[in-house]
Amino acid sequence: MVGRVAVVGVGQTYHEEAKSSQSYYDVAFEAATKALEDAALDKGEIDTVIASGWDVADGRTISDMYLVPAASGYLKDSAKAAEDGVLAFAYACMRLAAGAFDTALVIAHGHTEHPPELVSNVVFDPFFFRPMGASTITTLALQACAYADKYGVTPEQAAAVVAKNRRNAVDNPYAHLRSPVSVEDVVRSPPVAWPLRALDCPPRSVGAVALVLATGERIRRIRSDVAWLRGIGWAVDGYELGAADLWRLPSLAAATARAYAAASIKNPLDELDVAEVHDITSYHELMAYEALGWAQPGGGARLLEEGVTGRGGKLPVNPSGGVLSTNLHAGSGLLRVAEAVLQVTGRAGAHQVEGARMALAHGVSAAAGPAAAGNCVVVLGRD
Repeated sequence: MVGRVAVVGVGQTYHEEAKSSQSYYDVAFEAATKALEDAALDKGEIDTVIASGWDVADGRTISDMYLVPAASGYLKDSAKAAEDGVLAFAYACMRLAAGAFDTALVIAHGHTEHPPELVSNVVFDPFFFRPMGASTITTLALQACAYADKYGVTPEQAAAVVAKNRRNAVDNPYAHLRSPVSVEDVVRSPPVAWPLRALDCPPRSVGAVALVLATGERIRRIRSDVAWLRGIGWAVDGYELGAADLWRLPSLAAATARAYAAASIKNPLDELDVAEVHDITSYHELMAYEALGWAQPGGGARLLEEGVTGRGGKLPVNPSGGVLSTNLHAGSGLLRVAEAVLQVTGRAGAHQVEGARMALAHGVSAAAGPAAAGNCVVVLGRD
């Protein structure tokens, strides 16, 4: 797979608050159209379309029968990953690398018909966890609490992640939240689920993102400034919360090892130029630093305090503003890949990291289970 697949087109909408008049297939059409234009391809030149999303969130049974045609998939081979878009990307890469297709379009969106917390509660065990109010945010809070307790991470250290990412989002015209916040703003924001406060959590954003992928000789006929797939890996933890060490992200560590091996990365802090991490909460970005092999357990906050992951640091993280600035739900992981593509092709605009040639993108699968149980890591580079 490595060295055979490249991303040749990127499209995304301007991300914003939910509007009752806006449907998920409208934003999907806009993002797919932009991706095709970016790749200089007609929809007839796309062989397969891979969609991502959850029917229960979309409020539609078989929601891809609306989504895929809007993304140029009418009368084409198509499939849907009921997962985060980063895993739809992985599926498309496998289809192309297997030789079944030469081109693919991957589409993901952030529209939700119902509050995500209500939707996520129904996936839990109906006898024990569901009656307790278990949901995505409450289980992430349990994980953040365990991590903070084990390593002494303070609310201020986590809040510094929010301040960094919101500051970065100011320079991203597509971001949902483009106003900076201070550490004090974060720690004074209303509590959501201890230790998480409102600004420690991502917003609800509406929008869509699409990528066009191609293989082999087809790439050379499309464009020269492409992002090549260097490595990819994914893993899922056990579903049972009581059996998990909540202060760490073992599935992210496993996915990282696979992606680094494929990309022949030995020293990630020296070999990576930029990273887009799925900061599903402020604490989880710090946890990701450790699972990605950039810091020792409990050392994520120190990495941020030393300026390593800032815009001018050794390894800038989330120069786009991350999920804490734009949360497309099932599309957030794919958006991380899209931003990594823009970085390595030198087309990220005002939030471009100078000289970026190797980028990492990380997505969390909310559908895989509670407490960031599923993770996928993608390494992209340019020639």
